[in-house]
Amino acid sequence: MRILALNLRSGGNRTTIGALIRRCLGHRPDVLALSEFRSSATGAVVRDGLAAAGYAHQAGSVAHAGNGVLLAATSKFASLLNPFGMSDDEYPNAIVEGRFKGLTVYAVYLPGQDRKRPHLRCLIAAAQRANERNAAAIAIGDFNSGRNETDIEINLGRTRLRDEFSTADLYEELERYWTEAWLCRHPRATEFSWYPFRTGRSVAQSNGWRLDKAFLSPALLPHLRRADYDHGFRSEGLTDHSALIVELDVEPGVP
Repeated sequence: MRILALNLRSGGNRTTIGALIRRCLGHRPDVLALSEFRSSATGAVVRDGLAAAGYAHQAGSVAHAGNGVLLAATSKFASLLNPFGMSDDEYPNAIVEGRFKGLTVYAVYLPGQDRKRPHLRCLIAAAQRANERNAAAIAIGDFNSGRNETDIEINLGRTRLRDEFSTADLYEELERYWTEAWLCRHPRATEFSWYPFRTGRSVAQSNGWRLDKAFLSPALLPHLRRADYDHGFRSEGLTDHSALIVELDVEPGVP
């Protein structure tokens, strides 16, 4: 199974969304987790374009103007919107749960700053439950969080932090239960998945953040084959995030 996660940037740009979809499809994913998806005219283009390409099974934000998540797949899955029962003022569209045969996928777009603390706490609890059942599970998407020392470019090589994640403590706790896929496969590498979007202007090369992650349960970790970023989405101006592609040696199946 190949899973591609990408932040569309504010629902996607209508003029470039076709090129963005084509680049996604070029990776031939079985599952797509699209964050900052919006139930809008551009969102309808995304849904229809994916359905036409064989991703007829979809679950995501409906009748919601703000940022959410779209989970799309070539095979049928059981879905649960707002799986942790967040209230309307707690960003209930931030996580979609997809249940495939033998695998649970949490597609995530966690909101900024401390607004994501309830979501991270729920993901930590879900990780603990999955571990107790020895269940295969993955949480993938834009976490808007990470390690202060290595996931924020301006902090590299510094003893004193110049910027930090307000939820680094909960991120560290999640890492105690599940393994972050890209770091597992590239323990000595340095890459960043988000830079500020500037149309027609160069972006400072020291302002990168690694926000897009995938966490695997211990039962799923032995099946991890690769985890890589496609920075072309950013360099071509399709969005301000890089895509994360995770490949697992499990077959997608009907739950």
